[in-house]
Amino acid sequence: MKLSSSVKTALIIFALVMLYFAVRAVFNGTSTTGVDNGDLEAGPFAVLSETISPQPWRAEVVIRGRTAAIRKVTVRAETSGVVAATPTQQGMNVKANDILCQLNVDARQASVNEAKASLAKARLDYDAAAKLAKEGFRSATSVAGVKASFDLAKANLEQAQLNLAKINISAPFDGIFDKRFVEAGDFINVGDPCGIVIQQTPFLVTGAISEQDVSKIKAGDAGIARLSTGETIEGAVKLVGTSADPATRTFNVELEIPNEGGTLKDGVTAEFTVFADDRTAHLIPRSALILDEKGRISVRTLDDNKTVQTKLVTLLGEKTDGVLVDGLDGQVSLITLGQDFVSDGQQVTIGKRGNDQSPETRAAKQ
Repeated sequence: MKLSSSVKTALIIFALVMLYFAVRAVFNGTSTTGVDNGDLEAGPFAVLSETISPQPWRAEVVIRGRTAAIRKVTVRAETSGVVAATPTQQGMNVKANDILCQLNVDARQASVNEAKASLAKARLDYDAAAKLAKEGFRSATSVAGVKASFDLAKANLEQAQLNLAKINISAPFDGIFDKRFVEAGDFINVGDPCGIVIQQTPFLVTGAISEQDVSKIKAGDAGIARLSTGETIEGAVKLVGTSADPATRTFNVELEIPNEGGTLKDGVTAEFTVFADDRTAHLIPRSALILDEKGRISVRTLDDNKTVQTKLVTLLGEKTDGVLVDGLDGQVSLITLGQDFVSDGQQVTIGKRGNDQSPETRAAKQ
């Protein structure tokens, strides 16, 4: 059967089209086998890693504050009266029990003399009653009454002597008589101030620390205080508060410093640095930090089998070449590139920067 020329032309065109697609398919298949399939058969995902060793580290917490006397007491009158003398001058060093202000004796000495006389009479009455009772001329009840009078007389004398002693307002401890509030001739009542005594040594530098830093230091940690007067003194942490200020959410910190020469002043602005105990930390690139599925700061490391492990870390501080973290044990193989493309428990290979197996290349191809 003869085919028309139009049919022959159509068959030729169809054959050419089929040949075109066949050739294209052959070339596409060669390309896939030579590039993509080869990469897919290259094995596990490749990452870059770096061996990180622990290094010595100690936290340094800087706190703004001021100097404060460890003891600062306003000495007050325990009895009323007119100030007779002020034997200690303001600003003088004092010893415990040194007289700061002295009141007039007034009738207090007379009260003591009267109480002594009453006690002497009561003693004679009691001795006589006891002797008569021994001979059977006094009852035990009457002797007990005389004994009670004798005891009362002793108590009255002690009270009178105590009132007389109260005219001397004295220093409660060694220190400096920082300020006097009265002069001779002034009248003061019970509770009125005579002056202020400040203990000279040791001294304190007090300040407040934030919630983020309070766990870094503890009592006994070493510290250095730099005063606005130019002095620099070493000391140790005496107290770290356990309750936050409800308004500022900060914790009180006290640094105890020596002041043997008495040169430090109360209320001077200061800045002190507290050094925590020596410990170790890992210095890692900032780019190695990730957030886990719960939003916690983490890193990804490799074990001996090149299996990915996600580990939580705590930021301790910053340096120009990275961040210091806590939470890693010993020497670790840290994933520094590709950590965002792998997951916990995944086995990977270690590539080289610039290689076709680098994380960027593999991620693009996948």
